[in-house]
Amino acid sequence: MLVVCCSSLFAEEKKKTYQLEANLHAELIGIHKQIDEGQNGEALKKLKKLISSKNLKTYDSAVIHQTMGFAKSNIGEFSEAAKHFIKALSLDALPADVTHGLNYSTAQLLIHIDKTKEGLKYLSKWFDNEPKPTGDAHILAATAYYYLKDYKQLIFHVEKALALSSKPPLSWYELLLAGYYEIKEYKKSVTLLETIINKHPEKTNYWLQLAEIYQRLKQDKKALAIYELAYAKGLLKKDDINRLISNYLYLEMPYKAAVILEKEMSAGNINLDIKMLTLLADSWLLAQEKQKAEPVFKQIIKKFNDNHSRLRLGQLYIEAEQWEKVIEVLDIEFQSENKVLLSKVNLLLGIAQYHSENIDKATRAFTNALSDKSTEEQASWWLEHLKNKTTKTQDS
Repeated sequence: MLVVCCSSLFAEEKKKTYQLEANLHAELIGIHKQIDEGQNGEALKKLKKLISSKNLKTYDSAVIHQTMGFAKSNIGEFSEAAKHFIKALSLDALPADVTHGLNYSTAQLLIHIDKTKEGLKYLSKWFDNEPKPTGDAHILAATAYYYLKDYKQLIFHVEKALALSSKPPLSWYELLLAGYYEIKEYKKSVTLLETIINKHPEKTNYWLQLAEIYQRLKQDKKALAIYELAYAKGLLKKDDINRLISNYLYLEMPYKAAVILEKEMSAGNINLDIKMLTLLADSWLLAQEKQKAEPVFKQIIKKFNDNHSRLRLGQLYIEAEQWEKVIEVLDIEFQSENKVLLSKVNLLLGIAQYHSENIDKATRAFTNALSDKSTEEQASWWLEHLKNKTTKTQDS
């Protein structure tokens, strides 16, 4: 029955005749020629006059509105063009194939002027009657659904478009990726990003997006591997290199973090500010490379006169029992109101002075270290120890 009905419809279609009035036909040929030659103003004047004519046949009126729509579109008046296309379609007088194409053109215009829902109605009519939709048509639909935040439909149409194209443009992949992101399809995002990177390995942002997705999937080692590969290819910029370093530290690889930091500082890609130099020193310490942290602390002290770095360098020397170096670093007049820091400095200085047999200076330093609770107990112990030692010496 369906076949018979369809056959009847086609038969009816063939019986219809689509013929303009002779005078109108000649005039429209001239108007089309003016439009082709860029004389849109003259063409529009004639079309307005024709539209205002009385006793127009429905078919003639539909063709005039269609032509007016094309002329308006040519001069960038897309909203007006869409109105004329819609009017032409509403008259239901154009041949099926013309109506079909006009549905698509109307959809394009409406979507372009942000009348997305209305545009999709015409595009849906076009899809219903189109046996072989193109990839571009599916992308037009996907774009409309993106504006409507209907990401499942977006994904459906972009996937259809990609399947129809042997060499799809990058923008199609980007649209699909946006859809995957919005519905948190991270596993599919990974596969898509890998495809994009294979096709466009020079595009840094996709490497970084892939690393970010791996981190969201709690696959930190894979994320790090992506950062490493991008770094090896010279694709990472300053902030991206910092992320690589942060990843090394997060995954407890401080040695690699320190090596990259030192290399990029030497190359001038990372600022030699106190924050980054301290991070370098910390990385060497975490990697148990104390001898490499030492010159970094010295650099910070020389460049920024930083008291915290003085204290930490002093701690390094204490651990190495290099008493003279402790005294050299810490036995200065500190310009600081930080009581905690000063008390810690005095405690370390007292220990170094004690081992250097400078008992009076040690006593003075330990006494100063009593000023804060963080060092009070240790300082008291050392003072008691000094007192006992002095007593034994005097007794002997």
